[in-house]
Amino acid sequence: MGKRKTRNPTGEWLSLKEAAAMLGVHPATLRAWADAGRIPSQRTAGGHRRFARKDLEAWLQAHGAEPGVRMLITYTLGQLRLELARGVGPQAPWFERMRGPIAQEFQATCYQLLEELQAYIRDHDPNRPRRIGQRYAEQAHAAGLGLEDLLRAFLHFGGYLLESVFRMVELGGAPERWHEVYRDVLAFYNETLLAMVGGYLERAPWDQAVVRPATG
Repeated sequence: MGKRKTRNPTGEWLSLKEAAAMLGVHPATLRAWADAGRIPSQRTAGGHRRFARKDLEAWLQAHGAEPGVRMLITYTLGQLRLELARGVGPQAPWFERMRGPIAQEFQATCYQLLEELQAYIRDHDPNRPRRIGQRYAEQAHAAGLGLEDLLRAFLHFGGYLLESVFRMVELGGAPERWHEVYRDVLAFYNETLLAMVGGYLERAPWDQAVVRPATG
């Protein structure tokens, strides 16, 4: 169904990347939604996906977060991509241990975290941060990462969530609403952290999970 033709009299089509940015989700997520028929799309002669802006606007009206929250997620995603592209420098040796396939898996989970956060701000489902925390724990244990490296990475990249809220306040908006968003972000962040640590300790013997001084 994701490949069906749709009529768009205005000719305003968006690429997969542009449409994902508009919805505040990762392109892989939008691709899966289109394949499942959740959002209409069509293919160009070259096989590229195109989405009608009117279809995306209708989806946002029915399912999406408020514009300010979408802006928050989009800004955080942008900062995360920049950080992953340039690296965090020698002051963070844990970063070197999270390169390659490990980094790709964690990056995908970071995108999923932001998507779940957007939904959490809307419905406050406590299972959302728990699922993400458990996912981080599962990935870290499978990759042989110590609890210290996992915590340092989460605290480092998770800081972008809190920083982004303050940046959005600087850009404008109702202060009382951003206060509510900040509380939701903080609650989601803390619950994810607790679930992540709990999930890790369930999988690793205590002597392997004890936080040790950083090396390297």
